[in-house]
Amino acid sequence: ATGPGRVEVAGRSDGALDRARATGLVAHRLEDVSTEAYDIAVDCTGHPDGFDLARRALRPEGTLILKSTYAGAHEVDASSLVVHEIRVLGSRCGPFEPALRALAEGTVRVDDLVHARFALADAPAAFARAAEPGALKVLLLP
Repeated sequence: ATGPGRVEVAGRSDGALDRARATGLVAHRLEDVSTEAYDIAVDCTGHPDGFDLARRALRPEGTLILKSTYAGAHEVDASSLVVHEIRVLGSRCGPFEPALRALAEGTVRVDDLVHARFALADAPAAFARAAEPGALKVLLLP
């Protein structure tokens, strides 16, 4: 919403791709992502395959932004990063104030990301729902 240029996303879930398209983004299936086509790629998967896909999508001298927390160690082809002069930037949280303002103003839609709401007393059921494939956000309410 605030960056320059066209933003494209890639994913494997039809639901997630449909949500992205509904906001006006160009959305691709993972297998349709072009190699060496982008100046900037953001990996927000937390999975080594996402890192590798984002790296392959970058043109030489591109920037790979890691918006992920990876579980465990991940083997990286450092030669590819050096030969193609790829910049790697880690980004954990970022500034909260603009994000909270966008939520308050309704600039960013998030309601469709909430798949279920549970009373705190039903926490075990909420955790079970959150563990189901395809579940996005599950809220516990006081």
